[in-house]
Amino acid sequence: MTNTQDQVKGTIQSAADKAKDFAEGAGYRAAGTIQGAADKAKNLTDTVAPKAQGFADKAQDAAANVVDTVKEKAHDLAAGAGDLAHRARDTAQDWAASAADTADHARQQVQHAAETAYHKAEDWGQDVTAMIRRYPVQSLLVGFGVGFLLAQAFRRHA
Repeated sequence: MTNTQDQVKGTIQSAADKAKDFAEGAGYRAAGTIQGAADKAKNLTDTVAPKAQGFADKAQDAAANVVDTVKEKAHDLAAGAGDLAHRARDTAQDWAASAADTADHARQQVQHAAETAYHKAEDWGQDVTAMIRRYPVQSLLVGFGVGFLLAQAFRRHA
């Protein structure tokens, strides 16, 4: 009888461990995916800012050959493009930070869900163990019945 109880406990513990591992893995995969998106956003920012600055420099060089009025307007345009590049970089960095925060939050939620599932499975295992101890003969008969039904089902499909 103790061997059967140990097997049931082992099976329940194994299922709980697998559920916890699966949930933790999902949390880490989700965090990795979101972190990858954050890294891509940062890389995009690093690529866009120099190009925008290069555009501003070209605009300023072209304005050097034009009348003083056009030089002032081109300089204003270059300054506006620089501000736009800085704002774009700042916005992309904010998005990257937000994505990282979201990834961490998602990881925490998945980890919490995994822990909750683990504890529920553990509680269920304790309830089943108590039920088996309280009704050992009935539990044994139910186990035989379930085994018989499973054997019948697998024999039909095989």
